[in-house]
Amino acid sequence: LHATESDVPTGRQLQAKAEAETQFIDTPSLKKLIDESTELVLVDIRTPGEIQKHGGTIDVPQNVNIVRGWLEFSIQNKVLDTDSPIVVYCGAGLRSPFAAKTLQDMGYTNVWNYAEGFFGWRDAQ
Repeated sequence: LHATESDVPTGRQLQAKAEAETQFIDTPSLKKLIDESTELVLVDIRTPGEIQKHGGTIDVPQNVNIVRGWLEFSIQNKVLDTDSPIVVYCGAGLRSPFAAKTLQDMGYTNVWNYAEGFFGWRDAQ
């Protein structure tokens, strides 16, 4: 069986669909949420190599690193309450919409995609 090009969505099309189905949070709102919420969990889905290469992570106590490929298997060990506020981010917002959508599909109800990513956070400091 061969699919035609028009039958197979591109990565960008899938990303746009995930973005449309998730909430977005910007840098000022994220800063405020970090300051105000003790239950917030920031999930950095980049690999440890990416984190090291690009100068670190969002350095707050609420931050955890779960590589995108392990999110479905590891999130329940880090976030026990499906109503906990979760902000998912990567480097520049390419993978984080997929991660946010996955968490919603898993039953997490309070999920945001930080599409500005680590680079946006770093540049805003």
